[in-house]
Amino acid sequence: MAEVTMPRLSDTMQEGTIGRWLKQPGDHVEKGDILLEIETDKATMEYEAYESGTLTEILVQAGQTVPIGTTIARIGEGAPEPVAQGGDGASPTLSSKEPAPAPPPPAHETNGKPQTAVVGSVAAPASSERVKASPLARRIAAEYGIDLRQVQGTGPGGRIIRQNVEDFYQQRGEAPVETPATGATTRLEEGRGYVPYPGMPSSSPPTPLSRMRHAIATRMTEAKNGIPHLYVTSEIDMGEALVLRRQLNESHAAPVKISINDMVVKAVAKTLREFPVLNSSFVAGANGKPGVAHYERININVAVAVEEGLIVPVVTDADVKSLGTIAVEIQDLAARTREGKIKQSELEGGTLTVSNLGMYDVVEFAAIITPPQSAVLAVSSIRRVPVVRHEQVVIGEVMNVTLSADHRVTDGATVARFLQHFKSLMEAPLKLLV
Repeated sequence: MAEVTMPRLSDTMQEGTIGRWLKQPGDHVEKGDILLEIETDKATMEYEAYESGTLTEILVQAGQTVPIGTTIARIGEGAPEPVAQGGDGASPTLSSKEPAPAPPPPAHETNGKPQTAVVGSVAAPASSERVKASPLARRIAAEYGIDLRQVQGTGPGGRIIRQNVEDFYQQRGEAPVETPATGATTRLEEGRGYVPYPGMPSSSPPTPLSRMRHAIATRMTEAKNGIPHLYVTSEIDMGEALVLRRQLNESHAAPVKISINDMVVKAVAKTLREFPVLNSSFVAGANGKPGVAHYERININVAVAVEEGLIVPVVTDADVKSLGTIAVEIQDLAARTREGKIKQSELEGGTLTVSNLGMYDVVEFAAIITPPQSAVLAVSSIRRVPVVRHEQVVIGEVMNVTLSADHRVTDGATVARFLQHFKSLMEAPLKLLV
């Protein structure tokens, strides 16, 4: 009998939630088969069986959250022992040949209060079609004891998202009442409002952070408090880059459409070749004294926004890949990230991050460095503004970028030179093709 335990799928993972079981008790399992999906603080991951046999027991059901190392299932040889149903048909009793089942895992604690997952509240419907819902929506439904089959989804393709679950939960509760002090309406639970700070109006109880949001909060607090950030901004004339992009796409030079972000990733990777100090981490050496570790490979994280937060898959060896290859990889990584199918290995090993908010009409912003990296490039929108060319005022397309760097590793002059080199590539983009 082999035990299947909750694995550690990332450095920050302390617990995991069962997304869904792809095998059921009695099913034959081959080594390498996908047993289940596990929701971590970063993504939904597939869990492969490490041994062949028969899945005899599932100890942790869909929607439950347990610490890493907890036994979640058992795989044995041959067929499982038959089980007898209890009087109500709901509570199976193991054969006398089998030992008594292990007690259920302890309730998961959030903010000091036990949060016991409701087993079966988010189980798949009786039909073969599984309810379409985001991992965050499933977790919140489990905490609230909501059957997702009763919730109307408004996401893409009718997918149930977090807001749908929260709206359903509120509609199931008491009606909104008016707060005398402010005239504002709020939904009260058990007749009492939640007041987080003195002088603030009453509100609903706080929604616990998702695992992903908690991980982001932890990492960003660590980064902002622990890393002395240095910010340098540059304005780039994007006229030539837009022309080249249009020519490449019209000629179908690549299997997919080239985006400005693809060009940015390629330019950043080429620039890192010239400024390897930013392809590094501030670390403690073997003797405990601080130092800088330089990486041989140039791997660029590309920030992808998802419903629950932000995930940053990695384009490895971006400096030696063609622009077309980078475009194909980024499209694939982004699509699988939004579908929750990204692999843990595709989130690790990045040496610098690109965060692009250009699609949101952003003039300028600065991003927070992701430890243990030394820099992150924030890319804003391309704007049509008056510019001076050949002593004439004309309409140009400009884009602001801001590099946040670790001041322990580098200084302002080096960052400024980095941006100068990056700018030269973007303003003469044919260099990205060679």
